[in-house]
Amino acid sequence: MKDFSSKNSPLSGKEVISTQATKLNAGELYHPCDPNQFDFETTNDIEQSTSPLGLDRAIEAIKLGIGIRSTGFNIFIMGSTGLGKHAIAEQLLLQHRDLNKTLFDWCYVNNFDDANKPVALQLPAGMGVRLKSEVHQLIESLRKTVPSLLQNEDYIQNTDRLQNELNEREIAAFQSIEEKAKAQNCILKRSQNGYLIHPVKDGKVLSKEKFAKLPDNEKEVIDKSIEELRLLLVNLLKQVPLWDQEMKEKKNKLEREYVVITVDYLVGQLPEKLMAIDSVNHYIESLKRHVLDNIPLFTGSLETEVNEYTGQKLSFSPFTAYDVNIIIDNCNTDAPPIIYEDNPTYANLIGRIEHKGELGTFLTNFTLIKPGAFHRANGGYLIIDVIQLLNKPFVWDVFKRTLLSNKLKIQPLEQLLSVNSIASLEPESIPLDVKIILVGDRLMYYMLKQYDPEFGLLFKVQADCSEEINRTTESCLLYSQLIRQIQADAQTRPLDRTAVARVIEFAARQAEDGEKLTLHRGNISTIILEANFWAEQHNHDVINSSAIQQAIEAKQFRAGYLKECITDNIHRGINQIDTQGEKIGQVNGLSVISVDENMFGRPCRITAAVHLGQSNVVNIEREVDMSGPSHSKGVMILTAFLREQYEQRQPLSFSATLTFEQSYGMVDGDSASTAELCALLSAIAQIPLKQNIAITGAIDQHGNIEAIGGVNEKIEGFFDICNLNGLTGEQGVIIPRTNIAHLMVNENVRLSVLEGRFHIWVADHVNHVMTLLTGIPMGKLNTKKQYPANSVNAAITSRIKQMNKALNTPNGTRASRKR
Repeated sequence: MKDFSSKNSPLSGKEVISTQATKLNAGELYHPCDPNQFDFETTNDIEQSTSPLGLDRAIEAIKLGIGIRSTGFNIFIMGSTGLGKHAIAEQLLLQHRDLNKTLFDWCYVNNFDDANKPVALQLPAGMGVRLKSEVHQLIESLRKTVPSLLQNEDYIQNTDRLQNELNEREIAAFQSIEEKAKAQNCILKRSQNGYLIHPVKDGKVLSKEKFAKLPDNEKEVIDKSIEELRLLLVNLLKQVPLWDQEMKEKKNKLEREYVVITVDYLVGQLPEKLMAIDSVNHYIESLKRHVLDNIPLFTGSLETEVNEYTGQKLSFSPFTAYDVNIIIDNCNTDAPPIIYEDNPTYANLIGRIEHKGELGTFLTNFTLIKPGAFHRANGGYLIIDVIQLLNKPFVWDVFKRTLLSNKLKIQPLEQLLSVNSIASLEPESIPLDVKIILVGDRLMYYMLKQYDPEFGLLFKVQADCSEEINRTTESCLLYSQLIRQIQADAQTRPLDRTAVARVIEFAARQAEDGEKLTLHRGNISTIILEANFWAEQHNHDVINSSAIQQAIEAKQFRAGYLKECITDNIHRGINQIDTQGEKIGQVNGLSVISVDENMFGRPCRITAAVHLGQSNVVNIEREVDMSGPSHSKGVMILTAFLREQYEQRQPLSFSATLTFEQSYGMVDGDSASTAELCALLSAIAQIPLKQNIAITGAIDQHGNIEAIGGVNEKIEGFFDICNLNGLTGEQGVIIPRTNIAHLMVNENVRLSVLEGRFHIWVADHVNHVMTLLTGIPMGKLNTKKQYPANSVNAAITSRIKQMNKALNTPNGTRASRKR
């Protein structure tokens, strides 16, 4: 690589001030990074930094947001795409989160009083798994012990005794009726349809025929006796179910008395630490009552785990009621969780209640409650991309309402929208203790702050990530640590010091400023990964500067098709750009085309035409709605310069038109205003401009040239055209002097400047530019308020006088122009 160093380089700290255009040497066109300033051989020798580079402002903001636990002090990390905001957020949170914060487990358990409203239990970290295990063991123990308990001899004897008491009571009642019937010459007989009462005479049952032959008075007595007996029998049959129910209750009470001893014993075996939690104690008491109310379930008489019609296993076992659904488990967590939710849908944020289909219906219970990102991050930090959050339907309002209420309520979306839905649950809400970190760009932050009043209440901490840092010797050393971190994350070969220096130069080019370094990790990571590929192709153990350069050139080649097409059209004369000769009212301006991440310079022909008129400058692009606001502003500024410069003593009796020739798209930006002014001055003075020099620069109302963007691409774009047509040694570009700090042009341009085949000038005022383009001094007013005869200003004022004279009548009044 050629040595382009110079004592006059802007990095030397010397400020160049001139009253005319100054030609730059090759050393002033680039801000190199000296690899010898590094004391390492490869990036493997660099100790990784724990503090993100250039993010002091964001670090302080995140510390503040983490430290203040009051509602609303959530954090919005803002910066452009490619800064690695997600990685930065996680890294800063890992460094500054409160390691002493108490964490909790959260579980949903059955509400034995209302199964549609599951109960939420808050437990110390690690106790959720233990509760689930202990309750499972308790139920399994009951399933094993209760059946054997109710089959022991003592229990069977007591139940038999109760049953015998009932039987004896029923037998005695029937015997009493039978004896009464016998006394009244009747007999009771059991049939398939119940009991029948028959009259008896002489020890034999009277048939219907014999009964009909009896005297009426005997019939009446028998009928009366039968009716009396019937009533007694009916009353007895009514009493029997009541006696059965009474007996069943006594048996249940006896069963409960036997089981409660076992349940109390097993519950008493639960860990004291677990039972000391009030919510757990209350739950276990409810579970105990439910077990005692459903003893037949544990004996197997009511267990229905298989569908009696299909023979298939049911979706839910009867014992599911005693499960513990762990929503948040922090048993293996020793610090507040940091959760990044990359798909913040309604269900993924708030949680969901799932259903299972069975026999054409959808069933659910508390075990199908699933956690969302809010649950997983509870007690810690939740990172969300604001664009992803706003893109998801119905999420933003629920997101805000959850933060404002500090309660996490799982509610199906169809219920939220009041849409008919299948039956669902109403889980108890969970207190929310989470710090939200939204990640987005600045525009989104300010738009939400402006148009959503609640946003400002929720996100009071603004963490602004720097886009770039100043390039100094110290910052280059720190940047090498960033390169080391990126290389480690990408798991590539180590970079040697020359590669690190080349990456720093690339970072300065990406920042469009030789004295700045971009902090966009995305582009740096991409170049390192591609350089690693080329190092692998060449069987190199480390990445050197050649691999970095090859990666940069390969990337430019892949994205360079459009640039090649435009350059080829200019070279073939389809798009007309003159790089030699002189022309009146025509100048080469420089523009930049940006496609995706690829930006390149494109020379453009700017022309001006002047004619008699009413002192106005027509921007043709604006007239056809192809001019952006910045470009239109630039034309208005140069118009103000003309009036301020030449309309002090005489009116401007001309009109002018300006246009970008062969431009078929929107034109914006004011970087061509200097070139447009030069074309206009040339057209007024009828002095030709050199076509071998291109111009870029904005202008103010006093003719001072101001800095513009894309200066490197603009220089290289015009150089490529001149190089294709053949460099003459007279070609070059004029740029604002304030853009010297931004120069990072490629090696081809620097080599041509070094050899004198191409030139770059810097200027402070339009007068310096016109002098260089015309070879004629602009001229200054003398004591007689006149310009020197051989000057551009003299030619301009002379032409203005001619047009004023042509536009005025002989008697001094204005002539009306026919259109």
